[in-house]
Amino acid sequence: MIWLNNMKDKIIYNYIGKVLIGFALLFIFPIIICFIYHENIIPFVIPQILSLIIGLLLNLIDTKDDSIYAKQGFKIVAIAWILISIIGAFPIYLNKDANFIDALFETVSGFTTTGATIFDNVENLNKSILFWRSFSHFIGGMGVLAFVITIIPLSSKGKSMHILRAEMPGPTVGKLVPGIKKTLLYLYMIYLGLTITEIVLLLFGGMNFFDSILISFGTAGTGGFSVLNSSLATYSTFCKCVVALFMFLFGVNFNIYFLLFIGGIKNIFKSEELRVYILIFIVSVAFIFMNTVSLFTNSFQALIDSIFHVSSIMTSTGYSVGDINIYPTSCRVLMMMLMLISACAGSTCGGFKISRLIIIFKSIKRDIVKVVHPNSVKAITFEGKKVPEDIVKNTSTFMFLYVILIIIMIFVVGFDGFSYEKTINAVFTTFGNVGLCFDVTNFSGFSSLSKVTFCIGMLLGRLEIFPMLILFIDRNKE
Repeated sequence: MIWLNNMKDKIIYNYIGKVLIGFALLFIFPIIICFIYHENIIPFVIPQILSLIIGLLLNLIDTKDDSIYAKQGFKIVAIAWILISIIGAFPIYLNKDANFIDALFETVSGFTTTGATIFDNVENLNKSILFWRSFSHFIGGMGVLAFVITIIPLSSKGKSMHILRAEMPGPTVGKLVPGIKKTLLYLYMIYLGLTITEIVLLLFGGMNFFDSILISFGTAGTGGFSVLNSSLATYSTFCKCVVALFMFLFGVNFNIYFLLFIGGIKNIFKSEELRVYILIFIVSVAFIFMNTVSLFTNSFQALIDSIFHVSSIMTSTGYSVGDINIYPTSCRVLMMMLMLISACAGSTCGGFKISRLIIIFKSIKRDIVKVVHPNSVKAITFEGKKVPEDIVKNTSTFMFLYVILIIIMIFVVGFDGFSYEKTINAVFTTFGNVGLCFDVTNFSGFSSLSKVTFCIGMLLGRLEIFPMLILFIDRNKE
């Protein structure tokens, strides 16, 4: 195998075994839903047993040293996400709701918190499948491996840090409190606290218990799978406002909530990324509202629609409360840009991240100044701290890869023969882990090749490119 070119890499097998054992535990929750709604448990028991057996076998591999380093961490994350996507597709496939490629697309879309679907009528799906789709958002938001590390000690020497850095779209792990598990517990406390609060508010707004849980799962993971074909359009205005608020909140860097939790509220307002996030949000809402208000019966409805859809797309969630295809071209272009930019680093969102955007703009500004003043030496700062030059370089490399991969995906999907705009929209929404797409209500009409391409794009977007590329490109001996 191209990713296991050294005997030292056998530690990867062992770690993946532990991950699959932890992943098997997740099937308990949809099985409980099966018992509640008297549905067939076999589609969940089979992949659970499969994940458990493979995990136990891989876990038997003897490793003298259970510590891992950056390269192994990237490979573990990439391989594990591919395996859990394949195994996680079996419930949908065994329920005969889709062929395996479609089931895989749906599952990858779930775990990567994309929310793009191949189903044209989700209301016909079993309750257990609806739960599994949304639950995959909830787990994928913080990271499947992060969940496993929380319940299973992967490394006695604390070297699991490399796994978290490779997987989590959350804060820089290890900077909150000493110890990985304690850090994750704090993160999950924040994550669960926000989710439970949203569930309670949605219940207060008249949403039933099952729907409120699944919609909150989708909001927390910034995913977007809904239980209704109309997404959130038929729910009350109060519920729409609650979801819009929490989509915005889950787009904030979790470090901010930790600072708030320990009483550092003054530091919150010093966050450069948060200020830019709020500014982009307000400007985008104002622009879309002014350009769409004439399409609605009253300005209040237009404002709610604008706030909701900007919050949904900017945080890569993908819920909707109306037909975004009626928006004028200027608004559609803006929303496509928001798909790629996304929200803050350290959130559960996909996309390029505002922090990288800030660093790129500051780097461009510095290069322009250097043309005029060749001898000037100015360091780039972010959040009041100097940004190391290797981080600036890596950010530029990430942007280059981001653009190149999008172009390659557009080329491949272009063979399906759809319109230029539809093809670009589909690529943007999958690679950016958004799910909500102009001119595309579901992805069933795309070819199997395009669906596999979308799956790869969603994984690349969720894992922020490098783990997937290192898995297949790195061939060097340790």
